[in-house]
Parts: sequence; C-alpha cells; structure tokens
Amino acid sequence: MTFSSIIIKNIKFNFKKYIAYFIANSFIIAVLLMYGSLVFSKEFIGDSKANGLTDNVYSTLVLMIVFSIVFISYTTISFIRYRGKEFGVYLTLGVTTRDLRKLLFIENILILGASLITGMIVGTLFSRLFYMIIGKILWIDNFKPSLNIKTYSMCLVIALIIFLINSIFQLIFVGRLSIIELIKSSSKAEIGKGNYIIGGVASIALITVLYLFPKVMRHEIFAVSGTAQILLIIIITTIIAPYFIIGSLISMVNRVLMNFKKTYNNNLLVLSSVQHKFISYKSVIYLVFILAAAAITLISMAYSVYGTIEKNVNMKYPYDISFIENTVVNKISDQELKNIVKSSGGEIKEHKLLENIDLMDYRYYEGTVMTYGNIAVISERNYNNHMGTNLVVNTCELVQVFNSPTDSKYKDSDVIINFNDLSKQKEQIMKLEKDKNISKEAFLANMDKDSYIYVEKNKKKYTEGKYTNDSYSLKYSRGTALIINDEDYKKVKEKLGPKVVSYDHLIKLKNPKDYKSFNSILSELKKLNHGEESLKPEFKQQILEKSIRENGFILFSCLFLGMMLLISSGVVLYFKVLTGVDEEKQRVKKLLQLGMTDSEVSKALTKELAIIFFTPVVLAVSLIAYFLSIAFGVVANGEYMFNKSLCVFAAYIVLQIVAFFITRGRYTREVVG
Repeated sequence: MTFSSIIIKNIKFNFKKYIAYFIANSFIIAVLLMYGSLVFSKEFIGDSKANGLTDNVYSTLVLMIVFSIVFISYTTISFIRYRGKEFGVYLTLGVTTRDLRKLLFIENILILGASLITGMIVGTLFSRLFYMIIGKILWIDNFKPSLNIKTYSMCLVIALIIFLINSIFQLIFVGRLSIIELIKSSSKAEIGKGNYIIGGVASIALITVLYLFPKVMRHEIFAVSGTAQILLIIIITTIIAPYFIIGSLISMVNRVLMNFKKTYNNNLLVLSSVQHKFISYKSVIYLVFILAAAAITLISMAYSVYGTIEKNVNMKYPYDISFIENTVVNKISDQELKNIVKSSGGEIKEHKLLENIDLMDYRYYEGTVMTYGNIAVISERNYNNHMGTNLVVNTCELVQVFNSPTDSKYKDSDVIINFNDLSKQKEQIMKLEKDKNISKEAFLANMDKDSYIYVEKNKKKYTEGKYTNDSYSLKYSRGTALIINDEDYKKVKEKLGPKVVSYDHLIKLKNPKDYKSFNSILSELKKLNHGEESLKPEFKQQILEKSIRENGFILFSCLFLGMMLLISSGVVLYFKVLTGVDEEKQRVKKLLQLGMTDSEVSKALTKELAIIFFTPVVLAVSLIAYFLSIAFGVVANGEYMFNKSLCVFAAYIVLQIVAFFITRGRYTREVVG
C-alpha cells in the first residue's frame, strides 16, 4: 500500500470526522469573500467616505481576518486532539513522525484547498442575496458590488496564512508527543479543581455589581463623579466572576439538591459526571460564555439602535424642512416659499413660523452656577398658538418643553433667565470660565436686578411636545425650550432687542421625500443670503437616510462579527465534547455492565450534554438581558429597543438548540453506538 493510498483511505474512513472542520473553514472563507467584496467596491467605499465610515470598514475586515486565523487554528488543534488515538496507532504500526507530519501536511492542503474552493463558490452564489440584504439595510437601491480578482486574491492570501500557521501548530504538536501521549491526547481530561470559597466570593461579587448597576445608571449613587470608573469595575467583574463560578457551579447545585433526596437520587449519576466535566470543561464553557455574550451584545445593541432610527428621527424632526431666520439671513415670506416649491413640482402641506428669543442657559446646580449652552425662550401665547394647547405659565415660573423624552440630572437645577446687556453677559461668562465654583450670591451680585428672572426648581414644570426640529449650533439650540409668561417674555424682548429674536420656519411637504423642492429652497436661500450658509435648511429625509446608512453599516458589521462569534462558540464546544468520546466510552461500557440499557445511557448522556451546552447560554443571555434592560430603561424608546433585543436572544437560543441536537446526535452515536 502506497503512502498516497493510505491518505485517501484515511480521508474516506474519517470523512464524517472532517465534516464539521470542513464546514467551519468553508463558512469563514465565504463570509470573508462576501465582506471583502465590499472593501473592493468603489460604490460602497465612496459611500463610506461620504459618511465617514471608511476606517470602520477596514477595521472590521482586519478584525474578521484576525479572528478567522485564530478560530481556524483553534479548530485545527482541536481536530488533531480528536484524532490523537488514530495517530498513535499509525506510529505503533511503524509510521514515522516524519511520515505523520507529511500526512497532516497533505491533509491540511486538501482540506483547506477544498474549504477555499467551497467557500468561494458559496460566497459567490450567496453574494447576490447578501447584497440585497445590505441594500435593504442601508436604503441603497440596486446595490450590486461586483466580485473581482482582488476579492478572490484576498481570500487566497488569507487561506495561505491559515495553512502556514496550521502547519506550524501541527508540526509542534506532533513533534512533542510520544506514542502513548498521542493515543491518550483525544481522551486526556484536563486537570482542574473546584473551589467553594473562590466560587462563593465570585458569586457575591457578581450579585453585588448586578445590584449596583441600576443604581449607577439611574444616578442614584455616584451621580456627580466616579460613574465611568464604577461602570468599568462592574463590566470587569461581570466578565471575570463567571469563570470562577462555573468551576464550582455543579458542586454548589449538588449541595442544594442534597436537601431534596428524591431529585438528588434520581439524578445522582448525571450530577457526579457533570461535576467532573465542569471542572475539566471550565475553560471551554467560559470561552463559549464570553463568545456568546460578546456576540449577542454586539448584535442586540446594533439591531436595537438601527430598529429605532426612524422612530427617533420622526420624534426629533416632526417637520420635513426647517431653518432659522434672524435679522441677517433667511428672510423669506410664506408665499415666496410656496412659489419656490410649486415651481419645483411640489406642494407645501403646512408652513409654520415660531418666534424664539435665544439666550445663554444659566443654571444653579448643587451650589454652583454654570452655563449649559444656548437655549430658546418662547412666550406662552406663541407656544399655545403654535401647538394648539392651553398651557398657563405664571410670572417667575417656566415650563421646559422637550421634543423627545430625556432624563438629565440638571432637571433638578434652578434657572437664571439672564437678559443683561450682551456685553455684560460676556464678562459674566468669562468669570464663570475662570471660577468653576462660583456661588449663586456672587453671580447675581454682578447683575442688574431688573435684568434677570430667577426660577427655582420647584417652580419649573416639564412637558413633551414635537414643537420644532432639533438643531444645534454656536448661537442656536433647538429640541428643548423654556416657555415663560407673556409679560416676562415681553420684558426680555424689549431689553435685548431684535438681535436675539429668531424665527423657526417649519415646513411639511405633501411628499416627505421631495428632494427637488428641498434643493430649490436651499438654492434660493443661498442666493438670498449671498452665499452665507451658516443657517441653511435641514431636510428630515436626508438626515434619516444618513442615519440609516451610518447605523446600517454598524448593524451588518456587528451581524458578521456576531455570526462568526456564535458559530465559533458552537464549534468550540462541539470539538471539546468530541475529544472526550474515548474516555466516555469507557464509562458507558462500565454502566452497561452494571445493567443499564442503551436507552437509559443515552438519556443520561443527553442530560449531561444539555447541562454543559446550555450553561453558557443561560449565563450569557440572562446577564446581557439584565444589563440591556437597565441600560435601555434610562434612554428614549428604551422599551422598544429592548424588545428588539429579545428577538436577537430568541434567535440565538434557537441556533444553540439546533447546535445541541447536532452535537448530541454525533456524540451519542460515537459513545453508545
């Protein structure tokens, strides 16, 4: 029998063993081919540059390449350990270590070559569907990047790098093992030891950070300083603690179940076996937990944000077109705007003009006066006419209106409506910049008594209303405003004059996607302002599409990385379980000799495998669900975002159930026969 015939017979005999290894490699190549095609697409990269995402595109590709190399190298070593007994038999029959290395080298070429070809074919066939999904996510019509020689060359280079790294690992692995070690390498249990004390301390630490997290997020503790440091400690503890908990988990469960004699006795065999496996599988279970947690966090966060984009944009921009008019720019009448849009073939459904006074936002909070940027002030009459409400505001009181729900610690601050002369306000701002801890008394002492209104926090009210479009600049801020009594408003306006008065032009079009009408208004205002574009109009549809593309790219990048992490977590556990087949066969043989049937053994193995398989799933899903529920609970549309995350959790659990049944079928066939 020739050496080549041995290789062929070996591959035929072990064909089923190669399947998982081959599929994993092919999947990685297919993913890299499809994602790599985007990097070499002029259309996609051009759009990425326009949205400032080019660096993210390349960074994600580099991450995927590095992960692919590490992942395939790991599966290669796991696959070799799985076949250790087979290699040991070869050596006992006279095959030299050199021949064994040659055998692995040729197998490596064949498997990676087949994976490369299969991956490229699958990637090419599914690329059209892939581009359709991306086009839908990014709102790009007819998105058709072409697969070119650069994309295939990139995959070939990556495959060669993986081949070289795998070959080096194989040479080192085989060269260091004796015949006995090779025979035992597939069944050698990892040495480990559970520690009740460390496990208990880790559990207490984890429970403590879970208790602290909602309080930190709701600013109930560490509200002034230290929030970032505490959150970092919480994250690190949540990552590290499960490693120590996993090692002693079953021992702790055993202690609890011992109080329930019937349940304990019925599951004694399973619990004793799983306790041993949890110690030896601790590192792998922890690795699967980390991979799964990272994957579902990436996908959940990205999908939740993407899923709420349109809702958030509609909340922040209730009008299709908006721009600010002051004494210098954008002075245009309602009729002129209607004529411009009509000449473009469009129609204005509604046009409103809202008067504002633009002032610095002075707040007194926790013993210190501070400026909080710019803020618009609206009279109660103007607001009621604009919104069709009956809001009543008394003198020296105010109502703060928000376009969208918000939660700011400065809600508990006093407000100082300062209408001193603007030159004097500049001096006051300079003093605030020099003295960060200036008191209320010291600040008010430098103001004219009839040139400010002091509103205490108990005289403030809050309301939500889509009254204008969000907008922020050095001079103007929109999205929140202070509504004050008509008399107070009149006093401020008379004191400061028309230079602080501005008007929001708020337009609803018959067709919200009418770019032609928007561009006509934009062009006409540019002419009217003699090229000045500091307060140029904003178009909701344009903002929406930009946000969709930015977050859409993040979404499908996270989907790719998340999918790779999830697949890898399943493969890692799959190979780890299969490497213990020979050891398990010996245990099952003894159980059968003791009188257990094949059916009873299969049920016990299924229970053991289910505990090992779903422990990291339960840990990852429960912890991430808890953290996301708290985090989304303090942001606008948080409940809606969390519901989106639940879809990701459900999808992951379904995938893991499928992976479990695939592994279970293979495992029971190998062990029981």
